Amino acid sequence: MKFRCEREALEKALAIAGRAVSSRGGSLPVLSGVHLELNGNQLQLTGSDLDLTISVTMDVAGDTDGVAVLPAKLAADIVRAVADGKIELGVSDDEAHISAGRSEFSLRVIPADEFPQIAGPSAEAVELDAGVFKDALRQVIPAASSDDSRPILTGVLMAAEEGGLRLVATDSYRLSVRDLPGSTVLGSEQSVLVPSRSLNELA
Repeated sequence: MKFRCEREALEKALAIAGRAVSSRGGSLPVLSGVHLELNGNQLQLTGSDLDLTISVTMDVAGDTDGVAVLPAKLAADIVRAVADGKIELGVSDDEAHISAGRSEFSLRVIPADEFPQIAGPSAEAVELDAGVFKDALRQVIPAASSDDSRPILTGVLMAAEEGGLRLVATDSYRLSVRDLPGSTVLGSEQSVLVPSRSLNELA
């Protein structure tokens, strides 16, 4: 895999995907890395801890297609440290090479075949007013519990109501409810419970 792009764009993409990267890795050390997949001039970066997955796609000047998993924090630190302008990243065997201006770095990659297959969305996408939805999330998320021993309370209930969508969160001591009239995201009488940590990335 080999490509060139603007340093600032790659830094931003690594930061976004890196928000979902596991800080410990646990039984899957590969989750401490960010997955890169290059197809033509499209680079997709994916970070995941299996509960939350974030993928970012960016345009690059692709040279050689391929897949690699880079240590997320180390790669982000290197890209952040080099001078602005063009940056080149290439992967051969078990090493990645990053160069920008007079700076050159090499780092060990993580075996890409160990990165879990992340299933994509199984339903059609829906659109919401971003500002209104973010405002609603900021209202209800603080009421969700952070106690993992009661996982059902760590989520936000999204339920279809007549003519709109209702968001509900509670930690059993406080309750927050927000209605979004006209937001037909779910089917009639349908409801889903979404982890508040995942929704917090949108807020």
